[in-house]
Amino acid sequence: MHLPPPSTYHPQLADERLRAIAERLLDIRYGALRELNSPFDDNFTRETTVFGRSRNMLIHLSLSGRYEWLALVHSGMDVTFTIDGIPCRFFRDDPEAPEKVGFFKRNTFDSLFSEDDSAPVLWRFVVEKALTEEDEDRVHFVGYNLFQDKVSEWIYSGALAKPHAVDREIPVAAEIPAPEIDVRVDLPAEERSKTGSNS
Repeated sequence: MHLPPPSTYHPQLADERLRAIAERLLDIRYGALRELNSPFDDNFTRETTVFGRSRNMLIHLSLSGRYEWLALVHSGMDVTFTIDGIPCRFFRDDPEAPEKVGFFKRNTFDSLFSEDDSAPVLWRFVVEKALTEEDEDRVHFVGYNLFQDKVSEWIYSGALAKPHAVDREIPVAAEIPAPEIDVRVDLPAEERSKTGSNS
């Protein structure tokens, strides 16, 4: 089922703002998993490192002043930040059926209220781990209503778009001329000093 994007409910939750955070969450994940590849690493060491680095990145980014719309409101283990006043948290979980303890628990900084039962009162960045080697990790930004039902969703994948044909016509191959290659000759030191060249 296609759900409305977050900006439907809050215009400040614009795609480019969500992307700025989602890209960094995936970068942290990819970097940590690449580095933690020793015989002494397992899912626990990897996932706790990813969590810690992601938490610290969000704290640092919120305090850096880089984005005027991003602010830190709670730096505990349940780090909470706001996007132009809208509180958000992050988890590594299944966006369709979250299982992490505390996923739906709200701290004093993570509260939105709505008179409309269908409107989001809780926003979560959810990093979804790829199920197969061919899949990509994805980041979901999900809004849940008072009954913990998913009512809004935005999805980001770090995968590059792959070119594909849009019709049956195959374009003619372009002719690319061979590159011109010359042998570089270094000038003697005295000639370099006359021409002012350092090469």
